[in-house]
Amino acid sequence: MISSVPMEMEETEKISSTTGKWRTVFDPKEAGWLFTQDLLHSNRDSKSLFLSLDIRKDKKEQDQALVTFYQRDNVKWTSPLMCTLQGDVAAGSGVDRHVISTVIFKLISGLHINLGTAITQIFEGERDHLIPSVSDELLDNNMFTIAGRMIGHSFLHCGPSFPGLSPAIIHILFGGSLETCPVTLRDCPDLDIRDVLKMLDGDAELTECDSIHQLCLSWDLPAPNATNRKWLYGKLLLHAVIERTTCQIDQFQKGLKETGLWPLLIHRRDVIPILFPRESEAQVTPQMILDCITWPSSVTVIFDSYKVVGHRDKSDVTDVCRVSDYLKAFIENASSAELKSLIKFWIGWELPTTEMKVEIVDSRFPTAVTCFEKLRLPRHYTAYKAFHQDLCACISTSYSGFGCV
Repeated sequence: MISSVPMEMEETEKISSTTGKWRTVFDPKEAGWLFTQDLLHSNRDSKSLFLSLDIRKDKKEQDQALVTFYQRDNVKWTSPLMCTLQGDVAAGSGVDRHVISTVIFKLISGLHINLGTAITQIFEGERDHLIPSVSDELLDNNMFTIAGRMIGHSFLHCGPSFPGLSPAIIHILFGGSLETCPVTLRDCPDLDIRDVLKMLDGDAELTECDSIHQLCLSWDLPAPNATNRKWLYGKLLLHAVIERTTCQIDQFQKGLKETGLWPLLIHRRDVIPILFPRESEAQVTPQMILDCITWPSSVTVIFDSYKVVGHRDKSDVTDVCRVSDYLKAFIENASSAELKSLIKFWIGWELPTTEMKVEIVDSRFPTAVTCFEKLRLPRHYTAYKAFHQDLCACISTSYSGFGCV
């Protein structure tokens, strides 16, 4: 399953192993951060990678630009990354976060590329049981290698993880054996195959044997009987989920390795759940955001983008408290999807950071300075309904760029 390691990856492992602190720290998040920072620092003088998105173009052209960037071979993915948004005035680290977040969002939601369907899903199945698609066209176009590069590259730059991958796929991806693979019926995305497997499971009399016989024949397995049905159930399930996706998993593993993460993931297996979290664990909760917010001071008031002018009088303090309460109410009552859009609008991607700042300003609409992780809210709101309406309109633009209302 594990393919040969390119020479540059062997060098990466040597560099990473010399620092070594990531091997011994207790917290896996800290281990991952230390490893990636060492890796990026050791490659800081390499030729930069430039990833540009033109937000004036349609989804198909934008998605194709992302695929084109990640389908290149012989690329040093640990090189410095510079992202730009054509058609938008934004610049800086906020743009980098926005673009990396968009890459993972597209991988999760589906890519608009010319591969036979309107939206290309590289992984398929139900929540927390996603497996690689069995599409030969995706395999022939190395889309699973591209997916591995995307996920590894995002992790390198502290971006979003890829949630919902089946534990069975993760097990095989990192060298687990078929005999101990934790595959379940929910890992099978094909509902017709799942129905056949359900008939084999248990001790009830077999019905509709034609469909069972046909599936067994197509996969070179014997017809079912009273003595082999449980064995046959396991063989069919393993084939449906793992054996049919072996080449896809190999490609996926290759893409991950090329980003230089493999030494970390092999030596610190407690980092793997951070790279591939359960989707339920990847949900953003109101408290996660509230715990990260730096609320505005009661001493000064911001009147424009660059100056702090004067001291607040009683009305200023009232405005700050009122609008801050509106934001708190919005966060406490928003859906997970709305919270992710808010964070992406605020800092550039859906992961909360430790110091998400709020400022109350004189302006017409909510704005964000993603490079400095600041959300700027107008002080003129006197009703929550108007505040909610404008904030929802603004955060809905988070996947198309910056500065849109």
